[in-house]
Amino acid sequence: MSIKSPPTNREEVYKYLREKVLAGEVGPGDRLIETKLAEEINTSRTPVREALHKLEMERLIRSIPRVGYVVRDITEEEVEEICEIRLALETLAVKWASAKITSKEVKRLEKIIALTDNHIMKSETQAVVALDTEFHDIICKASRSQRIQEISHNLRDHMLRFRIKGLCIPEIASRSNEGHSRILNALKKGDVDDIESAVSFHLNSTKKDVKKVIEKRES
Repeated sequence: MSIKSPPTNREEVYKYLREKVLAGEVGPGDRLIETKLAEEINTSRTPVREALHKLEMERLIRSIPRVGYVVRDITEEEVEEICEIRLALETLAVKWASAKITSKEVKRLEKIIALTDNHIMKSETQAVVALDTEFHDIICKASRSQRIQEISHNLRDHMLRFRIKGLCIPEIASRSNEGHSRILNALKKGDVDDIESAVSFHLNSTKKDVKKVIEKRES
């Protein structure tokens, strides 16, 4: 990928490197070398250095003396923490969305669930991941809370690279989609207990699946 637009150079470099990390193109422990990245992106070292600093602030990479930047791993403790925070946040998002969501948004959520099943059958992982992200984004947007959207997006990003590996497995992808279906049904009914139960089922399943990916990688 070559970035050629000077006015947005810094932001484009940052987005490009961030996507490489989140997509797993560079994995845990891999080095990010400033000079090589600048050559790859066809830019100077300054925007690369600034982008790496931002990624370090996001805890996606870390700086090691005399080594440089490496992609951070995610620990089981972090998975526990992120899922607990997401449980509280996304439960609130679904509750608020249940009172504010439009019929158009509901129809899109229904379509996403149907499309996901179809892509799982065809082993089209990229499409499954994109639809998974869109499902949660629509609900967060339907809460009509900018803060919920921002925080939720950031938390999901930190587990995305491990989530992608899990969604390659049909059993895990199907379980995730079942969770989405439960959430949507609870949202439609607007029942608080059902909403809490559905979000809990989905995120506990997600937590277990991400941990399996981590354990498999470490074995």
